Amino acid sequence: MSIFDEGFRTPAGPSRNRPHGNLVVLRMAVIAMFGILAIRLVDMQIINGAEYAQRSRENHIIQKNILPTRGLILDRNGQPLVENVGIYSAKILPEVLPESKESRYRIYLKLQEIAGVSPLETQARVDEAESAGRGYIEITVATNLSRDQALALEEASVDLPGVSLGITPGRNYTAGPEFSHILGHIGPQSQEEAEELRKEGYQLDEPVGKDGIEARYEEDLRGQIGYTAAEQDAQGRLITQIGTKDPVPGNSLELAIDLGLQQYVAQLLEDSLADTTGVWGPATQAAAVVMNPTTGEVYSLVSIPTYDNNIFSDARNRSAELEALSRDLETTPFLNKALSPAAPGSTFKLVTSAAGLMEGSITPSTSYYIGCRLEVKGENDVLYEYPDWRCHDQMMDVRNGIAWSSNVFMFLTAAGDLERVRGLGKDVETSGTILASWARRFGFGSETGIDLYGEASGRVPDPGWKRRTYVGEGFNPGENEWFLGDTYNSAIGQGDVLATPLQIARMTAAVANGGKLVTPHIVNRVVSPDGKTVKTIGTDYEDVGVSEEYLQVIREGMLGSVQYGAGVRASISAASVAGKTGTAEFYKKDGTKSQHAWFTGFAPYDDPQVVVTVYFDIGVGGDKAAPVAGKILQYFMENVNP
Repeated sequence: MSIFDEGFRTPAGPSRNRPHGNLVVLRMAVIAMFGILAIRLVDMQIINGAEYAQRSRENHIIQKNILPTRGLILDRNGQPLVENVGIYSAKILPEVLPESKESRYRIYLKLQEIAGVSPLETQARVDEAESAGRGYIEITVATNLSRDQALALEEASVDLPGVSLGITPGRNYTAGPEFSHILGHIGPQSQEEAEELRKEGYQLDEPVGKDGIEARYEEDLRGQIGYTAAEQDAQGRLITQIGTKDPVPGNSLELAIDLGLQQYVAQLLEDSLADTTGVWGPATQAAAVVMNPTTGEVYSLVSIPTYDNNIFSDARNRSAELEALSRDLETTPFLNKALSPAAPGSTFKLVTSAAGLMEGSITPSTSYYIGCRLEVKGENDVLYEYPDWRCHDQMMDVRNGIAWSSNVFMFLTAAGDLERVRGLGKDVETSGTILASWARRFGFGSETGIDLYGEASGRVPDPGWKRRTYVGEGFNPGENEWFLGDTYNSAIGQGDVLATPLQIARMTAAVANGGKLVTPHIVNRVVSPDGKTVKTIGTDYEDVGVSEEYLQVIREGMLGSVQYGAGVRASISAASVAGKTGTAEFYKKDGTKSQHAWFTGFAPYDDPQVVVTVYFDIGVGGDKAAPVAGKILQYFMENVNP
């Protein structure tokens, strides 16, 4: 006997004698339902099949992404530096456009009437999208529409299948042109950017940071995309709302920059470009860095000339202005001068002094008589003269050498005189190599690590670099040798030495803070939309390896510079200032000689709270840069809370 016959048989009992009426009714209901379904299928597929097929073709499930609100950027006191605005655009979804070329062209003509975009240009963009199989993705055919254009497009789009008004996140930079090099701007993705950003989930119409903080902190500022999904008919009318996901706003940035200080410094530099000596002519470029010597916070970073970074969001209407800025190769407004290199001149003497003290070519008490020049006897008893910038006619130790910015004292410290005074090394090349190594310890020749793009690394020449560089066309045989004059030039920040104002400020901070080479930073804190701290930018530094005893000697020399020496015009009433002037000779494009003007210093002397570095492309350090630095320090001490 099979278990299927007996093993699962219902036991005998009263239930076996129940009536079967309920089961019959259930069977009839199921048959009726299948009958109705069959009739409906016949109706949809045979009787009205063509109608339903047409409706299927004309109705679409449309998912539209909702771009998030970009995070704000605030100064150190919570003052907003930007505001979010909507950018109006005309958009087309190619797959919803009519099939007829004539109908499409009428739509393109209407877009020309409203938005001013050429019908041929619109057609080319649509054709390109469809050829690439991207007809399901909205494309932007015109942007930066005025409010009136946007209203007209919104009204007309009801009768323009596939056309819609798009609103994408934009920025209005409210803090002024003095912030342009810090903030940067946002803009549409380039083709190259789009290919990479698509892998990270970006939409084609999503703006991205193009420069400055906007670019450096793109990941934090961006936010997360949301979407809406709906069924629409062929005319773009809503049939059914299917789903939605709200976008997540981006994080905001709290900067170390002080709004009032930044504006003050920018205006002061602009006002100080004029030539007051009648000798060198007006400056055309300038830069200033104001930073905390201990934390690396940058309170102000100014580059002159500047520009209005709102120009990029209105490039179509301001194209002539934008082109003029781009073609200005004399002052290069888009280039951040605070991150661009120039000969640092005598500000570099702080490095030379540190190298001499640490390597033993001088001690704190080493003194030389310094006149007007240094005479060195070379090969075949030829006498070479290396002038100082003034006739000092006095005995000088390293403190006075710094205070009065003596070239001759630094020549002797770095390379000696080939006879009675020994330099940093046993010979000319070794001395040049050692000096270069100390320059690198103070951050020269490499980027500072500031949280901005576009920073130059400057240049630290040494014998190896010269052998590799001074060869080939334009150079004579033997010209790539390292000579005594090369070390002398490096010792006073001339020759092939290049440094940025930010590098000079960082070096000055290391002297002020006891030998820590801090990494400067613009951003202090990243804040979530609900006000919580996402991350804090902490202090990062390396030790330069100079003893506190010798750093104190250098600081005393810098104090002397402002109290009685070359930098006396940087003195202020609010605090004691220690500093170093710099004047670096260079040749203009027309072959005439000119000078860069520098000053770098810190205050208060006994408790350094701030470093200021000022640069002008033309001028004398003690006359032009020093008084400007003094005014910045005075403003800082009276108005800024570190």
